[in-house]
Amino acid sequence: MLAKRTRIFWAIALTVLALFTLVSLISFHPDQVGNASPPGRNLCGIVGATFAHIALGAWGLAAFLVPLIAAGFSWAFFRGYRGRNAALKLTGAILIVPAMAGIIHLIPEYRLVAALLRHWDQSHLTGLGGTLGHLLSGNPVHIEGRSLGGGILVSHLHRTGAFMLLATVVVAGLVLINMGLRELLRNIYYAVHDRMRKPMRTTTHLDQGLPPRPSTPQPMPVPERPTTSVDEVTKRIAAVGASSSLDANDLVERIRRRRRELGDSDEDMEATAHSSRGTSSDAYSERHATEMESLGSLEAQEAALAAEPLSPLRGAMPRSQLPPISDDEEDGDHRPKPASKSKARKPARKGGYALPDINLLQDAPLRRDSEHDKDIQETSAVIENTFLEFNIKLKVVAATRGPVITQYELELIDPGMRVSKVEGFEKDLSLKLGTEGIRIVAPLPNRKTIGIEVPNNLKEPVVMKDLVEELDPDEHVLPLILGRDVLGRPLVGDLAKMPHLLVAGATGMGKSVCMNAMICSILLFREPDLVKFIMVDPKMVELAGYEDIPHLLTPPITDMTKAHAALEWACKTMDERYFALRLAGVRNIADYNQLGDEEINRRLAAKGKDLADLPGIETRMPYIIILVDEYADLMMVNKEVEKSIVRLTAKSRACGIHIILTTQRPSADVVTGLIKSNLPARISFRVADKSNSRVVLDAGGAENLLGKGDMLYLPPGSSTLRRGQGVWVKDEEIEAVINHAKSQGTPEYDESIFRIGAAAMAGGGGSGDENTSDWIQDREFHDAVWSIYKYNKTGADFLRRKCQIGYNKATSYVEKLEDLGFLGPQKGSKGRELLRPWDDWLDLLKDNGVEIDPEMFDCYTDPYR
Repeated sequence: MLAKRTRIFWAIALTVLALFTLVSLISFHPDQVGNASPPGRNLCGIVGATFAHIALGAWGLAAFLVPLIAAGFSWAFFRGYRGRNAALKLTGAILIVPAMAGIIHLIPEYRLVAALLRHWDQSHLTGLGGTLGHLLSGNPVHIEGRSLGGGILVSHLHRTGAFMLLATVVVAGLVLINMGLRELLRNIYYAVHDRMRKPMRTTTHLDQGLPPRPSTPQPMPVPERPTTSVDEVTKRIAAVGASSSLDANDLVERIRRRRRELGDSDEDMEATAHSSRGTSSDAYSERHATEMESLGSLEAQEAALAAEPLSPLRGAMPRSQLPPISDDEEDGDHRPKPASKSKARKPARKGGYALPDINLLQDAPLRRDSEHDKDIQETSAVIENTFLEFNIKLKVVAATRGPVITQYELELIDPGMRVSKVEGFEKDLSLKLGTEGIRIVAPLPNRKTIGIEVPNNLKEPVVMKDLVEELDPDEHVLPLILGRDVLGRPLVGDLAKMPHLLVAGATGMGKSVCMNAMICSILLFREPDLVKFIMVDPKMVELAGYEDIPHLLTPPITDMTKAHAALEWACKTMDERYFALRLAGVRNIADYNQLGDEEINRRLAAKGKDLADLPGIETRMPYIIILVDEYADLMMVNKEVEKSIVRLTAKSRACGIHIILTTQRPSADVVTGLIKSNLPARISFRVADKSNSRVVLDAGGAENLLGKGDMLYLPPGSSTLRRGQGVWVKDEEIEAVINHAKSQGTPEYDESIFRIGAAAMAGGGGSGDENTSDWIQDREFHDAVWSIYKYNKTGADFLRRKCQIGYNKATSYVEKLEDLGFLGPQKGSKGRELLRPWDDWLDLLKDNGVEIDPEMFDCYTDPYR
């Protein structure tokens, strides 16, 4: 197979050759060769004159087929022809030229023929077929006493038989060339045929000379029935995603034949229209719409039925017929299954909040199935030949197309061949196919075939609108739209079942787009009273656009110290929720929310409690999603957050708290074993090397991905990786969804999150360290805090001198204040930044039950006096 650069070279070379030969033939005159005086001049020089003299002498007028054939091959190379069966096509071209010379020589010798013969100095011949045409179809002539024989075919088959034989040779040559001429002629025929019939269907009473009926009210004009033309059927085939091997012309004939059988011809439709003048126009329009719907259904069914027997390889099914992949689906046959109707999604209104309309999202671009499917056969042959070079006999039995990847299924011909021999040929296939991102799955899960995933030459974006239309939100508690798999099926996850998700990948590979798609999935399907977000955004700009949406518990957190406090608050909330679940006698948040107000109060009363004894707990608990955009940056600032993350991921599933972590540095010191063990669902985009891939997925492969949304998805409870293309959500779509959410209400921020979180950090609520509360009774520590606010100095050396304490104790005091969120991190030789005011420190003491006694804590006077 020819590479792209080679194809372009041949296309340009053949174009130049076609122009050169055409100009040479047009500008030829016999005095340009030989010893003519004065000599003529060909526009292409002596080379062009010599070629024209030989070509016109041998083939006559058929010599003009040479530039035509060269131009045809040039156009084919420009359209993507890779040189497959080039010998057969060249043989067809060689057969056509002499056969056409013989046919042209059969043309009677009119005045124009005689003029051309005199112009080419071929008056001794009896036709325009040149010497070869004369030998096949000419009559014997005598020139200067010599006899020039000819007419081999005419003498044995007569002129009619000779023409039939030569025409058969020409047709055989066209079949061998197979450049789409047959389909072109058929399309032209049916297009002309349909245009000639079109006026007959629009004939009115005035055209037939019938007088109008003024006494009868005229109905509204009825829209014309769409023409069943080749173009129309081709569009419908593309709309349902049928294979390109389905012939539109054949399908048109079958539709028309079916119409005649049903008595639904065009003449019957016209008669029905005329007879309905006295009826209501609304009634006719309704019946007409019903007929059109039936016709569309008939054509779509015939297209689907005709696609199967005509396709040598199984093409991708229409996306609307592909059921979505859910996390609880078994790792089995992932081929397209029969379609199941999904529920139509309508904006619902619950509690005064209207879900966003699907029209806020943009439509998908048109699919280009015909341009893609022609590469399947060529790629299949390359795959088989590549393995054959290594003495591995395989056969491609199926090919299923996805938006970016096509999966080829191979079957081992030799039953004694080990499957392990097929692995490791990714680089060889990449070299032969001239692409990257090839992945071998040997064998496919629960199958008897081997899968090879090859990137498409024509890649299609995966848009959100199509996936939203195919998704049934009632099947998922927290639906996350991820994209489409290699088979083109929707790839959808339920965060409530995951229950936590890790997303990793190098910079620019699609993590942020995936994160925005997951947030938009929640905003499209769930109301603020059902789901709440806590967003941690170290980049400060990635999640800033979501500020002020009603789903937020806090504004997007950009301060990593506050992020630690928010995680500690989540740990404290988790404990409070589990306590409430135990009192209510349920095991998870879903069962709790189904109890209702009366049942919850009854169960609490049976244990001598009420809701007032459960601070922060209501009769309905919303799900809480904690989203950390760059977990590695959070770990660099404060490694203590790992303890909170581990504790949440290990226990928070049943109480409705779920975590999504993203990182662009998936190294072992960031994604530790404790975190991985509690994050069963993972997504990896392209990473730097195999070691990073193993850290995230416990397997290699992510280093060979294409990038730009190409991902590997590890569902929870499974060890089988699924490759897919992430959904592409444009900034305009994200902004439209956010603006709709903002228009429905304002957020109710919980101001106690950072205060309670800081208190939990101080009291050991998140880390489990029992000694971290000793600072409350430490008099020197309180003196140090007062001195820091009094003199606005935060260094350990200052505390050592001012408070008369040792250096180690002064350092521990500074680090403790940093953990509590009152001091910033160390920045080189500069002093630490004082982050929070004095009043926040007093509030922290009160939250920890400290009553300020002036005799004991005489330092607690206003330090700013």
